[in-house]
Amino acid sequence: MSAFFLAINRNNRQFEPWLAQRMMAQLDRFGHASRQLTVNNQFAIGHQTYCVMPAASQTQQPMKLGEHLYFLFHGRVDNRSVMLEKLGLEPTQSISDADIVARCYRAFGDECLDEFRGPFVFVFFNESNNEVVACRDAMGGRYLVYRVTEKHILIATYEMALVAHNSLHYTINEEKAARYLSNQMESQPSSLIDGLTPLNPGTKLTVNEAGVRLHRYYSYSPATRIHLDSDQSYADEFKRLLNQAISRRTANVARPGLMLSGGLDSIPIAILAAQQSPSLIALSWVFDQYPELDERQYSSPICQQLGIEQVMINCDERWPQWDQSMDLNPIVPFGIPFSEFQEATFRKAKSKGVTMMLTGIHGDLLYEYTNGILYELLKAGEFRRFYRELKLLWTSSSSTANFIRHYCFRPIKLAQKLGVVRRKFAQHRHPYLQDRIDEKACEKPHWLLAESARALRPKQWQIVLDGFAGDDTVHGRYLEAKYGIERRYPFRDRDLCEFMLSIPSHQLYFSLQKRPIVKQAFAQEFNENLLARNNKTSFSQVIYSGVSKDKKNRQWFESQPPQWADYVKQCYFESKTAQNGSMDVVRWRCGYYDYWKSVCYNPLMQELRLSDENKNEDK
Repeated sequence: MSAFFLAINRNNRQFEPWLAQRMMAQLDRFGHASRQLTVNNQFAIGHQTYCVMPAASQTQQPMKLGEHLYFLFHGRVDNRSVMLEKLGLEPTQSISDADIVARCYRAFGDECLDEFRGPFVFVFFNESNNEVVACRDAMGGRYLVYRVTEKHILIATYEMALVAHNSLHYTINEEKAARYLSNQMESQPSSLIDGLTPLNPGTKLTVNEAGVRLHRYYSYSPATRIHLDSDQSYADEFKRLLNQAISRRTANVARPGLMLSGGLDSIPIAILAAQQSPSLIALSWVFDQYPELDERQYSSPICQQLGIEQVMINCDERWPQWDQSMDLNPIVPFGIPFSEFQEATFRKAKSKGVTMMLTGIHGDLLYEYTNGILYELLKAGEFRRFYRELKLLWTSSSSTANFIRHYCFRPIKLAQKLGVVRRKFAQHRHPYLQDRIDEKACEKPHWLLAESARALRPKQWQIVLDGFAGDDTVHGRYLEAKYGIERRYPFRDRDLCEFMLSIPSHQLYFSLQKRPIVKQAFAQEFNENLLARNNKTSFSQVIYSGVSKDKKNRQWFESQPPQWADYVKQCYFESKTAQNGSMDVVRWRCGYYDYWKSVCYNPLMQELRLSDENKNEDK
């Protein structure tokens, strides 16, 4: 766990030490095991880290690679042995992940980028000519934002380090804020802070006198198709890749933790992780007042079977308090109603000596968008499966029209292109948003639209590789850092994701059964309840109940004048408007926004402004 920033005055003006210190202070949350601030001539570099992995502590950053070259790294290399072999070094050699990346890139250049596995970002900075080269891993597991002007080059793993630079105002990106409030995904990655740009996953950034150049180095072909000889072969390969993903994330971790529900994502992780780490501890949310949400019937038998210590965390009455006890992230203006569940989990994990936790989050993305299954089966000549699936999908659809629209029309490439055009010219795209904001947040072509056109499931390709999941993990890191815990995501392993993107849809959904490949892979370990499970637990009921009982915080979404009204239409909050649980959650999110802006954003903006004024007076 670490963070860094790089700030350069392109006119070679001396960098102010007080400004570097102010930027450095924004990284305090992300560890104190190693802290290094370098201010030299026209630039400043700050790096802080909390070491989860022993190898990470062996190289002081920034690394000085010669007289003028600096290197910064944040993340992890999962295929260390492969990259060490590429360098001609012994796999057992003690060398940090940062050193491996620096040596490989200097020796092989861009050709090595696509060979790395693991979440990372890195930056090379050549002091002699102010050239910057930055890179983000293919799965977006780590985050990097930048700003390039005629006067400055700014780059960091956390926006607030750059907000602290006096050339950038702490101004909210309205489109991003509106998407947060209306719970919309974005097709073009952006930052909440106006003027900052996230580096896309699998992309290299070069800034020099010639300008700014972006290069997508990720090279796995969307046209790849994997065909194996049997369902069991697919299942065996899935299990092997998942086991590899877990092994990569638990290597050298003394006591890993696991966020264990009773679903078909976290339970396979528990089974494989217990075989690798006998000291594994599972932490599970349980509900006595909401028995339909309680998953002990699935998780406890597995823990007993494998000898996993399981800690139950009762979440019946846990609810965000919106007071001084809350941690407010200055770049995330929305609240998650079950954020208290997560914080209670981290507190308990820390008390048990856990510094790394596995999670099944984002596993869902690997099984979505299989509505082209009938075309796939026909093309593969699997006519028996085709007729069986056709009858089941037909009879299970709510209407013939829905069946035709979902399974016959939407999978066609032409229909997908027409859908993009239709959304582009739609007059009313979202019912909650003000027209001014709705126009800003209108559907844009996805940045991976052209690349995904050749994929087996284009929408799945986009959502797995577009950075959504990676950005979600970044938001989580802010809370994890408070407890010195790092969550790791086996289902974001690149090798596993590429496999799942390239196999037939009937391995992901078939005969109305979800995740058939998982059930086949773990047929020996799953009990009858798990093999029969075909639904995912939703927290909607406990959230709706919590929102309706949250009398204390109503002041924030009933306040006058409400700050959320800049984005969301007032009519949706009037008593005459029909309300439902989903609408209550939107109101709650708007209330959180007003609380966040009043308690976090406005005071911090004022503090930064006053600090700049005082510095100007001193001059």
